[in-house]
Amino acid sequence: MRKILFLLVLLVGALVPAVAQTATPDSVFVVRNGRIFSAYEVGKDVDNITFAKKQVAPDNSVVVDGETIEMKSSLVMQQDGMMYAILSADEGLTTMDEIFASSAYLMVVMTPDLLGEDLDFESFADQHPDSYFQVTYVDAKKMEEDDNYEPVEITSDDWADYYANGSLAMDIADKNLTLNLAVTPNDGVSNIAVNYNGTFTSPVSDPYYFNVDDTQSKTRAVFAQKEADGVTFYITSGNIDKASDLANCHYYARLFVPNSAMDGNDIDLQGNTQYELELHDQVTDVNNPQTFLAASGKAADATGYVSVLDRGDGSYTLVADVENLGQQSEKRSLQFYYKGTPMEYDLTIPSQYAVGEGTPVELKSAAYTVDDATGLYTIYLSSKANVTTLEGMADADVVITVPNDFVNDDKTHGFSGDETNALMSVSYGGDKYCQATTSTAETPIALGGNAKATFNAGKANIDFAVFGMKKFDSHSLQGHYEGSITRLN
Repeated sequence: MRKILFLLVLLVGALVPAVAQTATPDSVFVVRNGRIFSAYEVGKDVDNITFAKKQVAPDNSVVVDGETIEMKSSLVMQQDGMMYAILSADEGLTTMDEIFASSAYLMVVMTPDLLGEDLDFESFADQHPDSYFQVTYVDAKKMEEDDNYEPVEITSDDWADYYANGSLAMDIADKNLTLNLAVTPNDGVSNIAVNYNGTFTSPVSDPYYFNVDDTQSKTRAVFAQKEADGVTFYITSGNIDKASDLANCHYYARLFVPNSAMDGNDIDLQGNTQYELELHDQVTDVNNPQTFLAASGKAADATGYVSVLDRGDGSYTLVADVENLGQQSEKRSLQFYYKGTPMEYDLTIPSQYAVGEGTPVELKSAAYTVDDATGLYTIYLSSKANVTTLEGMADADVVITVPNDFVNDDKTHGFSGDETNALMSVSYGGDKYCQATTSTAETPIALGGNAKATFNAGKANIDFAVFGMKKFDSHSLQGHYEGSITRLN
């Protein structure tokens, strides 16, 4: 032992002379990878020197700094190209949410190519340069009670900053999970060991999928529009609850099937049964959304099938499995599945406004004036019904001014810009929000705002917004009005 320590002293003297000169002469330094991570004083520490050792965990347990925690639930899943094994100290847990809410849990994540391999930390980078692993242990009780508690975390990227060496092995076979971890920690780093060999559960896959080419997602929203001779369905992976938001989704599909074909049988895209299928791609090129179409008699190179089953109670089963969808040279594959009651396809936007997440206020009356000299439109919107006079609009909820140049151009214009934009304003809650009080103000009362105004045959379609109003805790005002409007001059 003394011979080994003597060699260590020589090694340190050669590698880090500056450090050796300033340290106590009768000290021994332990160096790994050119880095000092322990120092021992001769006559005090050396005679009873003990280096950190790997812990050994009993069966189906995790040991952290000498404390043994039995793992009573386990879950294995694959997601986003990674394998997950998640163990919990609580019994009977079968979902990730349950495990992450448990008293203590261990999560091991790795690229699938590492399964069944005995991984040595020191040689990992050389043997698996394109692979990754991460081990995380969380004691939820300690985290709640101790502000200084830090979960144990080991990754293939930076393990050497905290551990002298270690080994990891994980394998999944015949519904059985084996998992072993052992490490040698540096000073002040938690020691952890894992030993698990047992069955596991897998989360039930969501059957409602929506896949475009290599992009796999789930069906999150379906809308139905009843036609005279069938139903048009709109299916999307977007997390929306209004049909008007389809335009904001990455992808959505439109499927029409006549009533006579909604029996659940496969409709061959190259066959004679009537159908229409469109995929709208609004993410590949956000400036140029694309539509990929196939229809009866116009399927081009598309192959596969769609099917619709009308279940007779307002619910439907929708299926698509299609390749080479589209009329142009670029094509898409599309698969989706859905079973349930669709939402109504309704593009109507309610006439109302709201501040932040507050309760919407219905707008029931609208009126406007036009200054012939300046061409400025002043629009009054009220939550009171049947208000048709300027006096009645004295307490209008929202007052909007829009210059003539911006009226009826079907475009939203903001406060920021040239002198024409400077004429725009939205008044609400006693304040006038415009260019002078927002973007160019020394002390802005909001971040900005915009509006759009269209008039046609006594009807109006108005959109307005003010963003980050300081008076309302930086919440935004959003509103829309569509309906009759009275001109007051």
